[in-house]
Amino acid sequence: MGVINFRYRAGQLLKKLGYKLSRDYRWPEVHGDLLLLGFALLRAYHRGLIQIVQIGAFDGQVDDPVADILQNENVSAILVEPQKIPYERLMARYATNPRVCLINAAVAEHDGVVKLYVPGSAASPKASLFAQHHRRFGSDAKEVREFEVPSISVGSLVKRLHGQRLHLLQVDTEGMDYQILKWFFDAHVEPDVLNFESLHLSKAERLASRQLLNASGYWWIESDQDTFALKESLVKIQQS
Repeated sequence: MGVINFRYRAGQLLKKLGYKLSRDYRWPEVHGDLLLLGFALLRAYHRGLIQIVQIGAFDGQVDDPVADILQNENVSAILVEPQKIPYERLMARYATNPRVCLINAAVAEHDGVVKLYVPGSAASPKASLFAQHHRRFGSDAKEVREFEVPSISVGSLVKRLHGQRLHLLQVDTEGMDYQILKWFFDAHVEPDVLNFESLHLSKAERLASRQLLNASGYWWIESDQDTFALKESLVKIQQS
């Protein structure tokens, strides 16, 4: 389902929960946090633990869209971050929260080791598995450092769910987002709520992500940064 139909059919639901959603001819204008909206729908629908996976968690503070959600006692989460320093900050942040599992790895095709490219002299939320990704931000090649980091496949990550349904998936991986989404769908894991960074996707990947969401029964909307999607079945439950 495309942007216009999403707005038409979900508009009253957004209004009821205190959100306003509109768009111009290029990008939708979003007032409010759509991921929090999705979480509110999950809480209204699901009575047990809400399972979250966040890929590209960084340090749990800088522009973290799930930071507030993770404070909820009905949430169980797996956070994945490949960079050592941000991972250590995640450990310090969630050390007393037994519902949060941390994985120090990059999500890739196979378990093992991959190369991660980090712009700047410190850890960066712009780190990517793509060597030339830094050019999008005007960085000189000499400012990009190359590291080998552990990798984990989506298949191995899904095993960490121990058969539990994944309710919410958040992905921010500087260009790997569509591929990771596809790996989850190939593994027959389709969360009720998902949000992924579509800013750095190619035109072909952006189109493919729309087609994948349409075929899998999602309502979705693109902003200039992310694509947010809800399972149509979740919204229909709220409307009934």
